[in-house]
Amino acid sequence: MELIPAFQIHSYGPPARAADIARLRQIYPDIPAGYIELVGQMTGVVLLWHRKGELRLWGPEQVMAMDQAYGVSTVIPGAMPYGDNGGGQLLVHGKGAAGVATYLVESGSLFLDADAPFIAPDLDTMLKTEQGAELIFQSDEVPENEIGPPRFEQGEYL
Repeated sequence: MELIPAFQIHSYGPPARAADIARLRQIYPDIPAGYIELVGQMTGVVLLWHRKGELRLWGPEQVMAMDQAYGVSTVIPGAMPYGDNGGGQLLVHGKGAAGVATYLVESGSLFLDADAPFIAPDLDTMLKTEQGAELIFQSDEVPENEIGPPRFEQGEYL
């Protein structure tokens, strides 16, 4: 997965299992471009943007569990939640005001309407261009001395 230098991987887990990716493909009609490539390399990714954090990108198992917990695809048919910013907002890929794309949705207000900001056409675009990052990454900058090399979270996402 290609990232522009503005993004920094803070932590990550092992690659997704082929069976989990296959199950995800069966459940969700529109998977954001770049997502399968990313989870094929690592899951449970936590990204910082210009040392601001965070964006947690879920692995396939987490996508399905969080969808069930929040009821995203029940409220928004066909939509796939695939991450969060730690501030009560979810990244949801589905059909909204700008068509099928990724939007930022409040966990308590699951609608892809005018109140759900358009982030980018897909994950790949966001990670290669920073499109929508200023909407996702709202927390304070993490001091440089508190950022080390990416941590591998072994077993947490299996």
